[in-house]
Amino acid sequence: TFDLAPQAPTPFYPKACQPNVGREQISFFLVGLNHPNRNLTLLREIFAPGANTGPDMLSHDGQEGGVIVRGSIELTVNGETQRLEAGDGYYFDSRLPHRFSNPSHEPCELISANTPPSV
Repeated sequence: TFDLAPQAPTPFYPKACQPNVGREQISFFLVGLNHPNRNLTLLREIFAPGANTGPDMLSHDGQEGGVIVRGSIELTVNGETQRLEAGDGYYFDSRLPHRFSNPSHEPCELISANTPPSV
């Protein structure tokens, strides 16, 4: 578990202060965990080869977007699937059913943000 209590404001969050709130083959490194009045979730995500967000589609309030930093990811949103490569981005209404999958043999790293905060 993580201490979610607000801390003194700081604009800086070194790697050592970014807890991994992910699971198994997906790392979600959270930036600004204890930032007071945090209005978004900002993550550095790493999907191991073959990793995915599960067999079921995700859906939640808000919006999310991101940019692929290295590798590639297969993103399905509302029944439409596209493979995104390094430099490609995405942005969608999170209420639409969606799923992330890394079918490649290389890790995929991306930076994402979503509102309202989910972690």
